[in-house]
Amino acid sequence: ATPPFLRQPTRAVVAAFENGLVREALQRERGRGGQSLFVCPRIEDIEPMRVRLASISPDLAILIAHGKMPASEMDDIMVGFADGNGDVLLATNIIESGLDLPNANTICVWRPDRFGLAQLHQLRGRVGRGRRRGIAYLLTDPDDKLSAATQKRLRTVETLDRLGAGFAISARDLDLRGAGDLLGEEQAGHVKLIGLRLYQYLLERALKTARGEQIEDEWAPDLRLGLVAGFPADYVPEEEVRLNLYARVAELASEDEIADFQDEVADRFGPLPQSVVRLFELALLKCRCYTLGIWRLDAGPQAIAATFRPYSDVKERLREQNAQEVQWRGERLIYSHGSEDTDERLSLATRFLDRLDKISSLG
Repeated sequence: ATPPFLRQPTRAVVAAFENGLVREALQRERGRGGQSLFVCPRIEDIEPMRVRLASISPDLAILIAHGKMPASEMDDIMVGFADGNGDVLLATNIIESGLDLPNANTICVWRPDRFGLAQLHQLRGRVGRGRRRGIAYLLTDPDDKLSAATQKRLRTVETLDRLGAGFAISARDLDLRGAGDLLGEEQAGHVKLIGLRLYQYLLERALKTARGEQIEDEWAPDLRLGLVAGFPADYVPEEEVRLNLYARVAELASEDEIADFQDEVADRFGPLPQSVVRLFELALLKCRCYTLGIWRLDAGPQAIAATFRPYSDVKERLREQNAQEVQWRGERLIYSHGSEDTDERLSLATRFLDRLDKISSLG
């Protein structure tokens, strides 16, 4: 809200394109030793506008810049215009930001109805960056009838012409266009890309960070048992539905939640195939590992190994116990039973966690 020293607000004028008005604006700027910008919404509008401006004021030197020009050529034109070459820079909104032209104090925007409020505010900010007062002409097509919403948008730029008006303009834009459907099914962009649940999770963490709140150290056990589990395509045909089911399984945090969701899936899709039964068994195993502080559980033909999180209270209690069939190897607790059969391996892993529950409770 604090403007640079001696900066004056740039006045905005909404008017239909008239040759006399444009000629007067461009000639007045040249008469006070300044330069003008003329912005078109599309590249294909550049050449017709150049011809029109040349017929309106033949004595004006017009330079052209747009995104399809070679970078070196456009750089030369921009630098030359900044050094005082030319009276008018005819360009697309490529000049919207990153350009400082203290000698440019007049800007004309052709078809402003094709720009958003933020773009118009940025374009207005390209002029009047020195000590002279800038002026922005928003030139509408006299042959086109603007909608009421478009007229409100243009009047917003015209009315809010004070320095530091960007926030007020964005607030007005919010009123005019609405806040959108941030978490609804019609939301486009990142929500559809990563899924609503993950988006909500990331949004919640970002809000906590912004508020300075403590974010919990979240983690999930890693199970490596060699089991094949999941929702088969012939059981849940829709891929999006399967992904949603996997997301819900990942969020299950207790035995009761697992049982309830298992019943819900059976009621919705029919009797559970073996691979889905295994998926819920693994979910239960993961919950138990989380309670015990086991961040990785490996099971193979020879043994089962549990790797605990650092500074785990359960780990310290287990170290104090001398139990048969389990032994420490570094930071891993080994249960000397394994199996080639995956179903039996799952049963052994469950039995191993039962023993750990019992041993830790003794401490």
